[in-house]
Amino acid sequence: YQRRVHGDLQQPLRDNKMADSASRRLQNTLQHLSPNTCANPNIKNVRQEWLKSPINTKIVQDFLDHDNLEMRAKMKNDINTPLFVPKYDITLREERELALKRLQAICDGKYFSVTDFGKDPTRIFAAHEVAGYIDGSMATKMTVQFNLFGGSVFRLGTERHHKELLSQIDSLQTIGCFGLTELGYGNNAVEMETTAIYDKATQEFIINTPSTVAQKYWITNSADHAIFCVVFAQLMIDNENHGVHAFLTRIRNPDHTPCKGVRIEDMGHKFGCNGVDNGKLWFENVRVPREALLNAASDVSADGKFTSKVKSRRDRFLKVADQLLSGRVCIAAMCLSGCKLALSVAFRYAATRLTVGATGKSDAAILTYQLQQRALLPLLAEACALNVGLNYVKERYAAATTPEEVVVLCCVIKPLITWHTENTATTCRERCGGQGYLSCNKFGQIITFGHAGITAEGDNRVLMQKVSKEVLAFYSKGKFIPKAPGGSWKGGFNISSYTLDDVLRLFVTRELSLFKELGTRMQSKMQGGDSLFDVWMKQESDLVQAAARAYGERMVIQQIINQLNTNAQLKSHGATHEVLHQLFKLYAIHRIESDMTYFLTSKMLTIDEAKAVLEESRRLCAVLSPHSLSLCNSFGIPDHLLTAPIALDWVEYNNYDNKGEINKYTSYLKSSN
Repeated sequence: YQRRVHGDLQQPLRDNKMADSASRRLQNTLQHLSPNTCANPNIKNVRQEWLKSPINTKIVQDFLDHDNLEMRAKMKNDINTPLFVPKYDITLREERELALKRLQAICDGKYFSVTDFGKDPTRIFAAHEVAGYIDGSMATKMTVQFNLFGGSVFRLGTERHHKELLSQIDSLQTIGCFGLTELGYGNNAVEMETTAIYDKATQEFIINTPSTVAQKYWITNSADHAIFCVVFAQLMIDNENHGVHAFLTRIRNPDHTPCKGVRIEDMGHKFGCNGVDNGKLWFENVRVPREALLNAASDVSADGKFTSKVKSRRDRFLKVADQLLSGRVCIAAMCLSGCKLALSVAFRYAATRLTVGATGKSDAAILTYQLQQRALLPLLAEACALNVGLNYVKERYAAATTPEEVVVLCCVIKPLITWHTENTATTCRERCGGQGYLSCNKFGQIITFGHAGITAEGDNRVLMQKVSKEVLAFYSKGKFIPKAPGGSWKGGFNISSYTLDDVLRLFVTRELSLFKELGTRMQSKMQGGDSLFDVWMKQESDLVQAAARAYGERMVIQQIINQLNTNAQLKSHGATHEVLHQLFKLYAIHRIESDMTYFLTSKMLTIDEAKAVLEESRRLCAVLSPHSLSLCNSFGIPDHLLTAPIALDWVEYNNYDNKGEINKYTSYLKSSN
């Protein structure tokens, strides 16, 4: 089989005949699996025919997972319990309590600690990746508990806060929330209205919500479960505003009633992630002790003297909001897992759903169709490519070198991944037909999870503005300017011999050209009398967004090349290395295809070269198709986390009145694949 499908591995995947051979082999197999294949196909046997790729799935999994492999494996194994079996037809209250119980089980496992932000933040990021497979609501509550609330206490607080709370945060004994966003202040939170006025006589801060738009809004964990809130407020002493600071504020009493002066409102039902108890918080003369100020950077003495290591009010805000950076990495990690889950479900179903083939009978898997391949294979390639980019961002965040560049990396990776997650889940749902519309097949929750990620911890479009702003400043100073082997793009994209280095040259040239154009237009228009605000926000928004995406895509390609050239484990297995090489070529080609208007209008590609790119995309989809299920298996998602019937045995699932639930089906999970 491997000789027929994969040919000579010295020249793998280079010939369309390979794809044709694979298709014929699968067609013949499907026709002879049983006397009445289309009436009652043996799903396990049909799927096995798609798992003959020569790639080493363990090598690919280790490559993509990157770090904390043992911890990841233990988490996945430990959650193989009834508590984590999905439930769909439940009330809002039940969904919230289920998310809390699951989070408690994760905390009981002691896989990671909030203190890992000081020792090894990759452990926290890895835990978020596993959580993304489990339950979007639980994962969201977890990231607020450990990153936003716990991380703020750890990084903004000092020993007086740590000794009392950190262990309780790890165990979930104390649940917290993060009170930054206000109804009228999201991306402009530096201008928030909530105040914390220091009372020298009592050595207390008095926290107030002065208007409707100042209420803390979308506060995860607050509606039901949180005991404490890290409240962000303008610190006022003797009518002088010292800027936004964070205050550890108790919002519920031991009997779980709201504390005096605290008003908590439930935001109610959302179109997804309803296990998350989002709430609104109001404060009326709420007094907290002077020690409630998280004082790692700024402090107030008993007599009201303000001191700070950070000079300007704006820089103080950036300092206290710093936990949003790691939050963006956490969201990217969670959503990437949702993306992988969607792809695994869609490819597994496409490999086993038989429909009309060349014979006129239902003996062809829909994955053999070009329509299905062209829809799904580029999404798989991009998920793996963004995984490499995310691993690089995690490394850079943990190393804490060149922090100004790390800020940009964190800001660009979340948009790229969350947009891709939502697009992937939507496309996979469509390509699975009516089955994709069933809750138990998971696409609905992944779509809404992706949407939540798009706006959480910074709206994606606003983050991309920040990316362009910072990168433009870097390049104007000659800092962090990317370079490609062989210099800038000189033209001449030969589709029969191109390399990823060629693509990198193309992407570097595109990126630098876009930033040069952006800088030139801004300078010209501002010299003509337009304001910086008008040029940036009202005239050149498209260019700002395009430049930021070009930066992100170049970064991803650069890290892919680096990994293919240096990863010893990958290089030790030639077939695996070559399949990934071709998969990442598909990512590169697909990104060129997606931005073809720019490449043509900028004359970086000719019309004939553009046509060749489209043909190459189709070719790569065909030749990679036989490897698609093995690549999805390389994500390392066990069946007890996959659970979607169409990813396992959808025929067996429909042998009984299942009501769209998984409960009676769970006994079949262990033997399904």
